[in-house]
Amino acid sequence: MRAGLIALDERPVNTRYPSMIADIAGVDLVQPPPAILSSRRQPADCNQLLAWLEQAAAGLDTLIVSVEMLGYGGLIASRTTDDATAEVINRLDALRAVRQRNPNITMLAFDLIMRISRADDSFEEPLYWSQYGSRFYRYSQLIDQQLQGREVANELAEIDAQLPREYRHDFLSRRLRNHIINLCMLQMVADGVTDLLVISSDDTSEYGLGTREKRWISEWAERLLPDDPRLLMYPGADEVGSALLTRAINRQQGQTPGFALHYAIPGDEEVTAPFEDGPVRITLARQVRAVGGQITADSAEADFIVVVNTPSRYHPMLYAEYNAAEEAHRMPYLEPLVQQIQAWVDSGRRVIVADVAYPNGADPVLVRLLLERVEIHRLAAYGAWNTAGNTIGVALSQGIASALARTNEQKLAQQRFLTHRFLEDWGYQFSVRSEVRKTYIERYGTSEIAPDHLPTVRAEIEAGLRQRLAQLPYLGDRWRIVPGSIRLPWDRFFEVDFDLEPLR
Repeated sequence: MRAGLIALDERPVNTRYPSMIADIAGVDLVQPPPAILSSRRQPADCNQLLAWLEQAAAGLDTLIVSVEMLGYGGLIASRTTDDATAEVINRLDALRAVRQRNPNITMLAFDLIMRISRADDSFEEPLYWSQYGSRFYRYSQLIDQQLQGREVANELAEIDAQLPREYRHDFLSRRLRNHIINLCMLQMVADGVTDLLVISSDDTSEYGLGTREKRWISEWAERLLPDDPRLLMYPGADEVGSALLTRAINRQQGQTPGFALHYAIPGDEEVTAPFEDGPVRITLARQVRAVGGQITADSAEADFIVVVNTPSRYHPMLYAEYNAAEEAHRMPYLEPLVQQIQAWVDSGRRVIVADVAYPNGADPVLVRLLLERVEIHRLAAYGAWNTAGNTIGVALSQGIASALARTNEQKLAQQRFLTHRFLEDWGYQFSVRSEVRKTYIERYGTSEIAPDHLPTVRAEIEAGLRQRLAQLPYLGDRWRIVPGSIRLPWDRFFEVDFDLEPLR
C-alpha cells in the first residue's frame, strides 16, 4: 500500500510516529517535505501543500489529511492566524478536486474541536493567553454551565468584566471560524468527498465551549449522517494520524482485528483520565473503532490482548503527586498483572501495554516490574505518553503493525519503535525530563530554554537517556542513541526526539 499523510503539525508524534509504524507494517508512506510544513508558530505554506497534494494524490491508494494543516497551516496556526473562514474553506475544497480526479482513492480526514487551554501560557495560543488564559478557560466553563441551567451568573459577570473586549471578540471569532470549518467537513462526508472524518476534541472537559460545540456538531451529524460509520467523534489529537494509517492498513489487509481488554485494576475502567470526557473503557472503545478493530469478550479468540494500566482515581497529573492512598490502592494489583503479562507472552499472545495511570509519562512502578519480570522485547507495543487517548491510539497502531512484520527489516523497525517508546515515555517523560529541567531552573531561574543553552541541554538529555537505555533488558544491549541526535522539536522540555541505531 502507498499512503500519503498531511499531518496535524511537524512534531515527531504527528510525522515520525506514523512513519515508524508504516516501516513496521511494510507500508510506503509519503509526506510533504518538512520545509513546507508548519514550524511552531510559523504556518505551513498552504499553496505549496496544495501543489504537493495535487501531484502526490494520483499515486496513492490512501490519503490521510489533517484539516488543521491543509486549511490553516498547522495546529498552532488554527488557533492564532487571521485567515478568513472563506479562505480556509477554499483550501479544503481541494479535497473535492482530488476526489474527482482520483475516484478510487481512500480519503481519511481528521479535524479538531479547538481546545481551550487552562494555563496562562501563550506558547501554542494567541499572545494574550499568557495573561488571560486561565480566565478564558473559566469563562468558557461558566458560559456552558449557565446554558445548562447552573447558577453561575455572578461569577460569569465577574470574569467577563476582567476580559478586554478585543480579546474576547478574538477568542469567540476564532471559535466560530473553527466551528464553521467543522460543519463544512461534515458536509464533505455527506457529499462523499471523504470516506471517513474524525472530529476529535483536544484537551476535553465536562463543561466548556468546546464541549458545547461538540454537542452542536453531534446534533447536525444525527440529522445529516444518522448512524453513519463514516463519522467518528472522540477526544484525541496527536494520535489520530497513526490511528488512521492503521485503519487503512487493516482495510487493505481485509482484516478486523479483535482486542481483548484487561484492566490492571478491576473497576477502575470507569475512571476518567485527565483531558478526557468519559471513562477509560469508552476511550478504549473509541480508539479500537478508530483503528478499524473490534473488542471481543473471549480473550482466547482475540488477536491482541490490551493490558490497560488504569488511570489514577486520585487524579494526580504527574507521578510526583503519587500519594499514600494511591500506592495502597494500586500496588496489590501490579505484581500479579506483570506475571500475567509474561504468561501471555510465553504462550505466544500479542500483548499491548497501554500505561495510562498518569498523563505525560509512565508509571515507574509498573515499568520497574516490567523490566524485572517481563521480556519486554516480546511485547507487541508499549505506550505511556501524553493523554490516555494519545497513548492508546499509538499503542494499538503499533501492535497491529507488529503482527505484519515479516521481513528482517520490518522486525528491526518494530524493535526500534518499541525501544523508542520505553526510552521516551519512561526514560524521558518520567525521569530525564524532570531532572534536566530542574537543573536548568536552578541555573537560570526559568524553564524557558535560551537558544545558546540548547546544545548543553541536549547533551545532558542524551547522557540521561543513555543511562536509561542501559536499564532496558535485551533492548539496551541491541540499540544505541545516535550521538548528537537528540532534538527538542519546539525547543522546550515537553517533548523530545532522537535516533536509534542497532549495535549488531
